Amino acid sequence: MYVSIEVPEIADYPNGFPQHWLKVLFIGSLSFNFQINALASTYVRLVEAALVEYRIGQSKLKEFWGTHTSLNLTAMYRSISHFESCLSDMHRAICCFTRLRHHKDLPQGLCLALNEEKPRFIAHQISDQLRKIRNEIHHLEELVMDGRLQEGKPFALKPDGPETTHPTEPNQTVKTIDRLVIAKRELKFSDLAAWLIEMGRFAEKIAAYEAPR
Repeated sequence: MYVSIEVPEIADYPNGFPQHWLKVLFIGSLSFNFQINALASTYVRLVEAALVEYRIGQSKLKEFWGTHTSLNLTAMYRSISHFESCLSDMHRAICCFTRLRHHKDLPQGLCLALNEEKPRFIAHQISDQLRKIRNEIHHLEELVMDGRLQEGKPFALKPDGPETTHPTEPNQTVKTIDRLVIAKRELKFSDLAAWLIEMGRFAEKIAAYEAPR
């Protein structure tokens, strides 16, 4: 069996959003409203964290499949843990962003920056997908803790994908690792990466906003 790892790299925002933190530290807050400042900084922080977790998860997944001298299960389980954290951070960031975007006291300039286009990641189809898979992770953890999980059932995320016949080599297959699966839910890495990049773009909008003085 051949294995194809299809987890897109995210080259965007390699250092996070330092401009935001420098402004908070040396210039001042975005608004005189504490909740707006808290929501904005929490959103930026969680998007930064999600990007880091995604990159480490991707790296450890490649390390697992790239180790041929032993069964590197440590790398696989670390990859799973980082992707679990990534999904949780994304879900929390979306909740913050939704509240921030519609806050009645949002400064006009920031309101225009965050509302001139509607990001895809806050669409119900996407935000619900992230929320449900995040809730599935927590639900399975509860089943493990109280002993209700049946033997043989999954108890963590699994990087997975389809296995197809090799196009040129007889009796060989190609296993494509292109999604995360838990119970009956799945999420493609390509979608995850696209949403994260878009979330980063809106974090940049927050970081670039100049509050009137």
